[in-house]
Amino acid sequence: MSELNFKMIGLKIKERRQDQGITQEMIANYLDVNPSHISNIECGRAHPSLSALIKIANILQCSVDYFIQGEYTFIGNNKLEKSIDDVIIEKIQYCDMDKKRKILSIIDIL
Repeated sequence: MSELNFKMIGLKIKERRQDQGITQEMIANYLDVNPSHISNIECGRAHPSLSALIKIANILQCSVDYFIQGEYTFIGNNKLEKSIDDVIIEKIQYCDMDKKRKILSIIDIL
C-alpha cells in the first residue's frame, strides 16, 4: 500500500476549516495540541492519527471520508463504471462552500 497523501488531506482540512470560519487555535484547543501542530497537519508536515482526524471532522461538521476519499483505489461492488451519484460527488467535492450552497439551492428547486 502506498503512503496516504497527507498534503492533500491537510489542504482539505484547511479549506474546510476556512469555509467554516474556524481558526487553527480553535481546533488545537479541542484536540489539546499546539496550534503549530494544526498548521503542520494542514501543510502535510505532520500526519494526524485516525482519532485526531475524527475529532477534526467532528469540529468541521463533515465525515472523515471528506478528507481521505481520494485515497481509495478499489471499485466498490464490482462496478466498472461510476454511478451518476459518484460523478456528481466527484464534480462538486472540491467546490468552495459558496458554490456548494448554490448547487444545493438548485437541487432543492428541482
